[in-house]
Amino acid sequence: MAQAFPYTYYSCDCYDSNTNITSAKRASQQAPIADDEDERTFDPRSPRSNYSLYPLEHLLYCEDCQQIRCHRCVIEETLAWFCPACLFEVPSSLIKADGNRCIRNCFNCPVCMSTMMVNSLDDPTNPSSSGGPYILSCPYCHWSTHEIGIEFEKHTGISQQLSRVANGGRQIPTQKERDKERERLKDAEGRKKDDRDILSGSDDSPTRDRVREDIPPSQEDSFSNLSAFYKTQINAQSPASFSSHDVSFSSPASYARIMNLYSTSSTKKQKREKPVPMREASGVFEGLTIFDPATDAATIERIKKEGWSTTLAPAQKLAQINPNIRFESELRPIPSILCTKRGKRCRSCRHILAKPEAKITSTRYKIKLLALNHIPRLSLRALSTPTSQISASGPSASAPAFDYNALRPGIPTHFLLHLSNPLFDPVRVTLATSSTTPGKVQSRVTILCPQFEVGANTDVWDDALQSSLSPVKRTPALNADGQIEAGKIWDRGRNWTSVVIEVVPGFLKPVTTGFSLGGDDGKKKEDEELDEDEDLLEIPIFVRLEFEADMVEQERGIGDPKRSVEGQREKREEAFWAVVGVGRVAPT
Repeated sequence: MAQAFPYTYYSCDCYDSNTNITSAKRASQQAPIADDEDERTFDPRSPRSNYSLYPLEHLLYCEDCQQIRCHRCVIEETLAWFCPACLFEVPSSLIKADGNRCIRNCFNCPVCMSTMMVNSLDDPTNPSSSGGPYILSCPYCHWSTHEIGIEFEKHTGISQQLSRVANGGRQIPTQKERDKERERLKDAEGRKKDDRDILSGSDDSPTRDRVREDIPPSQEDSFSNLSAFYKTQINAQSPASFSSHDVSFSSPASYARIMNLYSTSSTKKQKREKPVPMREASGVFEGLTIFDPATDAATIERIKKEGWSTTLAPAQKLAQINPNIRFESELRPIPSILCTKRGKRCRSCRHILAKPEAKITSTRYKIKLLALNHIPRLSLRALSTPTSQISASGPSASAPAFDYNALRPGIPTHFLLHLSNPLFDPVRVTLATSSTTPGKVQSRVTILCPQFEVGANTDVWDDALQSSLSPVKRTPALNADGQIEAGKIWDRGRNWTSVVIEVVPGFLKPVTTGFSLGGDDGKKKEDEELDEDEDLLEIPIFVRLEFEADMVEQERGIGDPKRSVEGQREKREEAFWAVVGVGRVAPT
């Protein structure tokens, strides 16, 4: 594990929701088994625990449920779409129509993914030069659209100009031209011509060059043709009631009209004709793409001639909108992908946990309920004993640093568990842990003061005034013999308290090597073998909090949901599991 020692992780109980439901169902049938499951100790080595342990900074807190919330306990909702390059906010209506790409002048280089700039061919050093034509160039790798034969007449509206020009400078037919070509083919089909004559195209057709040269249509052309074909089929199959009210199948109002078609409440029974089933696309201009083996053969010959270096890398191919391209000459600038501002809600009660500000340039949050503002922070450090402090010669001498990566097995070691309270109310804390840690290397753990109180998070100046008026000398919990006394706290401050934990690291069992034995002896040897990170000493601690807080009217079901009731306080209880990583046990 790369995490530095010591560390603290907090457990979110959402991973164990199925187990809790199963335990509740068994309660009516097998009460003893259910009690054992409810009282089981949290095992940080369990595979399911990998999905429940998080640092305190990564967790949110729901004030209504009074529970910790991780990233799997929340529901994200998109609040705004914006371009990370130009910081232009895009309405959600345009997202459905144009996709999640910027439709302005924001493009990324297809070679190195850097942001491209609009430069003039007459004056490349001046991006705002009025002389055309213009190109898109990358300031990092110096790739430009001039290499693929694309130039622009204006320095604005690059997306619209690029959508009308193919590599090499060939003009791409617009949607209106494609619609006219389909109408022409529809008339030609009515004259009973064969498929070859129908798909050949006329001399004045804008797509005639592409068909005659046997060049397969692009992905945009195929999708546009197929979309227009199915729209025509749906309109042909739609009843008269739909066409008169201009309602499509995807409209929410169409449900009632469909039910009226099959209703039997009407007195007059009208004979309805059986609808003709929709046919599939049968041509290139209807969206049908026919596989041509000659295309792959030409691609192989080109690779043999130009070399493997002219092909695209996997990352470059995935970044392109058209996934069918293979060579560098087919690269096109990539429109910038839009980013989103998202809010987070509790999955149980839909309470807002995090909501960023509406301003795109702002990185602040209007609402952000962090767990570190509601849950005490636990931290662990090694306790420097009074003996080591006395043995240090001189005031400038310091004790040697404690090595957390080499805990001596079998020797009791004391650690300080520090708890800081972020709440504005005093908290009574109860700590519980198993006498031995889970795993093959079992270490003994003893919390010398399991119950104590932590002060409220009041103003720092109040604490300074109280300490100046009545100074209190803080002495460690030591008895007359210099030993740590059980049941007493070690030290405390304004909103923090430290208690002592005694840990006796276990002994590492030797790893067996050589041939494996059979029978019971072989199973015993396999049990003695240590898995990965078995020498890691982690202590699961159950933390229970008790405090009094102001009563909120929402919990009583009346008035403003966020207004407190004066003079009324209620007792609250919270509990959670935390895992403290102490260090690694040294081999004997």
